[in-house]
Amino acid sequence: MDPWDDLLGRAQGEQRLAAEGRWEELAASTAERVRLAAALGPAPRSARLALETLAVVQQELTATLEQARADTAHELADLGTGRGAVAGYAAAQTTPTRGWVNDSA
Repeated sequence: MDPWDDLLGRAQGEQRLAAEGRWEELAASTAERVRLAAALGPAPRSARLALETLAVVQQELTATLEQARADTAHELADLGTGRGAVAGYAAAQTTPTRGWVNDSA
């Protein structure tokens, strides 16, 4: 297989990993793709189509990662809001030891 087509195939596989939220596998695959790309050296003219397609796939992968990051940030913000609400409910649940009607103490 042509090494440039191999890079494209790896990037497309990474796109699937990102869509499935398989972040650890994605990180490992991306690191391997970068290592392989660095070892190839300058691309020949025959690699142009593969590299143009690779650029599109990389843009899509980057967009997927940016969306996942935004979703995670939103979830973390919601957790912070939830903790404040729980703390408010906990404070309201304290029961006074005296002063209730029919209190036998």
